[in-house]
Amino acid sequence: MFLTREDGMILGPVCWLLGKIFNWIYMFVGFIGSHMGFTYVNLSVCVILFTFVLRGALFPLYFKQQRSSKIMSFIQPEIAKATKKYKGKTDQESMMKQQQETQKIQKKYGVSMASGCLTSLIQLPILYGLYRVIQNIPAYVPSMTKKYSDIVDILSKKTDYIKAISDVAGDSKVSTVTMALKQMGDDPTKNQIIDVLDKFSKSDWDKLIANLDLTGNADLASYVDQFHNMNQFLFGLNIADAPGWKLSIALIVPIASALLQFLQTKISMKSSQNSNMDSNQQTANNMMKGMMYYMPVMSLIFCITLPIAIGLYWIVGSVIMIISQLIVDAYYNHQDKDELLAKCAEKAAKKQAKKKNPDKKSFYERMMDAQNGNTSTDNSQSENINKMASSRLKSYVNPAHSVNVDGDDIDKNKNVTYKPGSIGSKANIMLKYQNNSNDKGGNKFGLGKTA
Repeated sequence: MFLTREDGMILGPVCWLLGKIFNWIYMFVGFIGSHMGFTYVNLSVCVILFTFVLRGALFPLYFKQQRSSKIMSFIQPEIAKATKKYKGKTDQESMMKQQQETQKIQKKYGVSMASGCLTSLIQLPILYGLYRVIQNIPAYVPSMTKKYSDIVDILSKKTDYIKAISDVAGDSKVSTVTMALKQMGDDPTKNQIIDVLDKFSKSDWDKLIANLDLTGNADLASYVDQFHNMNQFLFGLNIADAPGWKLSIALIVPIASALLQFLQTKISMKSSQNSNMDSNQQTANNMMKGMMYYMPVMSLIFCITLPIAIGLYWIVGSVIMIISQLIVDAYYNHQDKDELLAKCAEKAAKKQAKKKNPDKKSFYERMMDAQNGNTSTDNSQSENINKMASSRLKSYVNPAHSVNVDGDDIDKNKNVTYKPGSIGSKANIMLKYQNNSNDKGGNKFGLGKTA
């Protein structure tokens, strides 16, 4: 149900907060409009302001991502110089050492390949919440919900009003009406009915009013006219409607969105390019080239099939991102690179010094180590494994023997048997492996007796 708010554990609170922000913007625009003689709130203005507010709130994340990308391009010559000796080598050891050299330099300046990905992941629930709110504005604006509720009350005085709504919706040329109709069903709630009515065009309303013989109802006519004006955008477009795959003026929205998305990706890629790129950077650059064509196509498809309001948000968002990228580029292009990198190194060193465990690897470093097969076990991990194994051995003593497995008693009870496949059996196997390692001087896990 479109009007039903998102109630997920994560997305629910996100949509609730974004809905509150949109409602505040709606009331602000209504307040300003009332002093200018407007009797309605234009939702396209609300969507544009909403985009500016949210993009402004997310700007620190965007700036951090763009800054990291810029610094990464500055340190590529140093990375290339350090990893030059591994050029052409494809063996596992050389690739691992090259990766370690790269990580060391990135850590020196406080940047990483994962910073951009992490920033994007943080934004995903917010972006989805934005789509939910924009698609379902009446669900998050109480005054709109009240007005639609009054309309349903007027329509419900006619015994066959649900059938009339279904018939008009079925014949509607508005694609989003068809989508809402599928959710309505035979015994719809008021919210489901509002979902359909919210997507109606002016011609759909005229047909419904005529079919229900409500032409003379002044209140209904006033409400319909008000909502029609609220949804109006340039060229008489209805922001609640989807452009669809038909040739019309509405296609200007998805086309503009795709072109701006292409321009945004191209500018971002140009900003992060460097002639001295290592293999990882070259891979990332190739991915960006793919995104330069993939994202505009996806934007085109989404904006064709989704309400114009979504395309409007995407257009404004792309313009903001392009401007912010140009500002960041202009700022860093006028900076002394050596001085800037020295400051980054100093800041990274201070940050490392404040850490309780400065030698602890980052998530990205651990991930790359795992990828390269370098998964060494540190002392704390060994200690935890030791405690876990001892605990398991104590807990899974064979009841038939009633022995106490503890400390040195483990060696005295080697003949204890366990049910095949049990945790006790597996723990016993670990103990035997450890004992064999001790005999060879390995003591891999630090288990068993100590000298």
